[in-house]
Amino acid sequence: KEFEMPEGSGFGLGLPLADVGLMAILDTVYLILGVISGAHVPPVLTVILVQATIPLTACFTQCVHPDGRCTGRGQSNETEESSPGGHSTAALSPSDVRIISNSTLNEMQSNVSFPDISSIPNLPSPTPPPIKGWGGLSRYHIIGTGLMFLAMFLGLTPAVLSLDHIVISTADAMPDRTAYNTIVFAFAAIPAAISQLYKEKCLTRLRQPVDRNTLNMVLSIFQLLFAIVVSPLAYGLQGMGDVRPGWATLYPSKFIGENFRHGLACFIGTLDEETMKNGYPEEARCDWAWALVLINVLSIVMVGVAIDKLAAATKFMYRGVSMGIIFAVILMFIYQIRDQWSEYGPLVSAFHLTSTAVLIVGADIYHRVSLVDASFETVYPEIGDLYEEEE
Repeated sequence: KEFEMPEGSGFGLGLPLADVGLMAILDTVYLILGVISGAHVPPVLTVILVQATIPLTACFTQCVHPDGRCTGRGQSNETEESSPGGHSTAALSPSDVRIISNSTLNEMQSNVSFPDISSIPNLPSPTPPPIKGWGGLSRYHIIGTGLMFLAMFLGLTPAVLSLDHIVISTADAMPDRTAYNTIVFAFAAIPAAISQLYKEKCLTRLRQPVDRNTLNMVLSIFQLLFAIVVSPLAYGLQGMGDVRPGWATLYPSKFIGENFRHGLACFIGTLDEETMKNGYPEEARCDWAWALVLINVLSIVMVGVAIDKLAAATKFMYRGVSMGIIFAVILMFIYQIRDQWSEYGPLVSAFHLTSTAVLIVGADIYHRVSLVDASFETVYPEIGDLYEEEE
């Protein structure tokens, strides 16, 4: 069964309802893990670790791509590779072969003039082709993926070392709550990468045209419905890693209705001071809540418009992504130093800065070559004999 738009719209989503639902579940799991843990992650690391979806997607591709390291590993027949003109030599039939006599061949060669080699302009170097056995990735993608994984490792190292105070002193270490939430925030990229691969697989398997805006709208509706069901179960995770005993009881799910009302009051600025200071294990901050939400919505819209406008200028777009990472890290460092709630020792800051530098270099190398777009020929249902009944 497929999710169809109302009659008169002239367009159906073209994807089975079960596939859309699974996409929404994976996206919602990523969203819940990121939101719950993100409040206690060092601001700089939120910029770094959110990029983990890219290398994870490239890694998981090796398990699902026909030419990946875990599947085909380049076992395709060499004789079936396409020629530069786009036709496979194995597809020629005997009727396509023509025998030409020597006299005819000599006459053809005498009538053809070739330009002088010096007059041929120097053509730009071709785009690096995908490396066989690596799931359609070129050497730039492989190098970029490795550097981005290194950046994630450097970013997570202070959190892991802080749990047992290895190398890092107690004064410079992250609090246990921050360390645990940082690790969970990084793991949230796993369902995001799986969701991205699943969406691509569904589109190529069903071979139907899908409207992007309609798909995003339906996914958002399903995510909201799934989040409403799952939120009471995940609500208690907000206290994860707290030093007080019984951290799972700090946010009881039975109070989720009251907490939701307080959240709306905080959003519109009507929550009383007593509730903000003493109503919850952590002090609530409601200043400019509506402005932050509005900026987030406008940012999403602007990113979508920019992608549509710069679809052909991919290099320019990805240069903008690299500059955005630099700009975001600078702002997060300023925010981190200003509030002093997550100010750590010089060793931890050195890890964060090194991770940022490696991430920028890796992302720039990764995006130098565009990935091969998934392409397919649309399969339309066959039309039966219109005149069968008349006969």
